[in-house]
Amino acid sequence: MGKQGIILIDKPEGITSRKALDRVMAILKAKRAGHFGTLDPFATGLLCIGVGQGTKLLPFMHAHEKEYVATIGFDMCTDTDDVTGTPMESFYNVSIDIDKALAWFDKNKGWIDQLPPRYCAQKINGKPLYKLTRANQEVEPRSKQVFIEHTEVLDYGPDWINARIICSRGTYIRSIARDLGAYLGYGGYLRELRRFRSEGFHLDDAMTIDTLGEKVSKGEDVVIPLSSALHIPKVRVTRTGESGILDGNPIQVSWLLDEVDVSQGSYVAVLNTDMRLLCVARSQPCAGIWGYIERGFRPY
Repeated sequence: MGKQGIILIDKPEGITSRKALDRVMAILKAKRAGHFGTLDPFATGLLCIGVGQGTKLLPFMHAHEKEYVATIGFDMCTDTDDVTGTPMESFYNVSIDIDKALAWFDKNKGWIDQLPPRYCAQKINGKPLYKLTRANQEVEPRSKQVFIEHTEVLDYGPDWINARIICSRGTYIRSIARDLGAYLGYGGYLRELRRFRSEGFHLDDAMTIDTLGEKVSKGEDVVIPLSSALHIPKVRVTRTGESGILDGNPIQVSWLLDEVDVSQGSYVAVLNTDMRLLCVARSQPCAGIWGYIERGFRPY
């Protein structure tokens, strides 16, 4: 059935996430794969790639926060809110007020309304905003709620700040750069961006595309198995339970081999006795039924 699971890549600067995915698929000779959470071409860091049935895991990884280290420049603003865009206005003799910047970061924590960049994947009438913008159509992004868990200024200079940002999925770091710059009275754009955490994984466990190729050529195992990739509670079932799940039946309490303490409606990874992933289920105990299949997987 081929490799099934997750590959963690340290995406280099200068290529799209799609190009990185294509290179990984070529190395693995994979027919089916997809990346979780796009990184812009200028950005680097953790790119999670689902291989085979690993592509079906993303809906159960949304809750995990993301961590970035961003270098924000204040000497100009660009149409994309990053270093790759066309400069729209330049600012000279910039000297930021770091206390004012820290106050802005402190104020913009928790749930905030964020306006995405004009060049983004948000859709209007079924078309991505970046395509409409490139076609010179006058459209405006819709604001969205995102959650900022933590911000920390690591270093700074007269016209730049280097900051760690921990946030929810869907947060635009480019928008943070733009809005901070406007608050300080200058431009605001991303000079550099590196992602350290995503989908419950850390960059420390990732490999470069070249390293992936070397490991595969040596026959080393490079794919995180389906059962290990999910950072949710796990429970094993009997052989009878395995057959019932593969037939698509509700999961019976009598099938469970382990105790699992979760609230009603929670996701649980259900494994067979060989520790292979059978399904992700939603716990809904009632009259002998423990839960229902949310997404099934083929264990063999």
